[in-house]
Amino acid sequence: MAVAQTIVRRVGVFVLSLLGATVVVFLIVQALPGDVAQATLGMAATPEQVEALRERWGLNRPAWARYVSWLGGLFQGDLGQSYLTGQSVSGQIGPRLAVTCQLVGLSMPIAVLASVPTGLVAAMWRRRWQGVVTSALSQIGMAAPIFFVGIVLVVVFAVRLNWLPANGYNPLLGPAGFDLAGWGSHLVLPVASLVIVQASLLSRYVRNGFVEVLAEDYLRTARAVGWTKWRALVRHGLRNAALSIVTVIALQISAMLVGAIIVEQVFALPGLGSLLLQAVASRDLPVVRGIAILLVVVVLAISLVADLVYVLIDPRLRSREAQ
Repeated sequence: MAVAQTIVRRVGVFVLSLLGATVVVFLIVQALPGDVAQATLGMAATPEQVEALRERWGLNRPAWARYVSWLGGLFQGDLGQSYLTGQSVSGQIGPRLAVTCQLVGLSMPIAVLASVPTGLVAAMWRRRWQGVVTSALSQIGMAAPIFFVGIVLVVVFAVRLNWLPANGYNPLLGPAGFDLAGWGSHLVLPVASLVIVQASLLSRYVRNGFVEVLAEDYLRTARAVGWTKWRALVRHGLRNAALSIVTVIALQISAMLVGAIIVEQVFALPGLGSLLLQAVASRDLPVVRGIAILLVVVVLAISLVADLVYVLIDPRLRSREAQ
């Protein structure tokens, strides 16, 4: 019963946060300087032409009326129509979102799988050369800008060695049929760029989490009764360390979306990043709003899942929610 109440409460917070986010996103996009209609028609357009376009797009209506109209469309899954192309925003975002999801969906599991053992090694042997080297490599990976990592990988593996393509995207299922090799070869370097940076950061947090757990009294007690350090850590320490690790993973998935936008520019991938930059440059406000609210939904959903995972991992949270 306590778990059900917790889920309902957290979902309610998610809904309220999402409603608040729609207001913030709408106001920020509307605050962008300049006249969209004037910028679209050019300086040679007459005032009558500009006013006609503003009326056609509904820009002459009050801000609250435009917000209510946009919010009503969101509830129906309608993100509006692009000013630039006249196409639905959902139709434009869909194919780009698929590319970004492939990039993030491949990168995050690999980063997590790489960070847990490296962080554990850095924690268990933090006073030996293995832990020192692992920690030093993670620090270098954290300090390197993601675009710089991407450029270095391109120079080494695409230009010098000529093993992989430097940029572009090849769909998994294209006109020529199923092409796993072409799809994979174009994503190796972008995924590697994200993994190197994110795994370095995650491994640092994993190390700190395990170091704190190793200093706990229950670990000392387990060692005192004859358990090995590894057995005590696996049986009693992993769950406690998992709380902080889940927090960081949830935050880093959100950060990885931002990193993916940068990586898409480095490797010329047709994802959300390039679409967002095009929309901002052309002042295509419906597309900008659509991408922004989509990213907000993803971030809030990740936070909701992380909150629910906390409750499942830690029984103390369940009892606290019941009270």
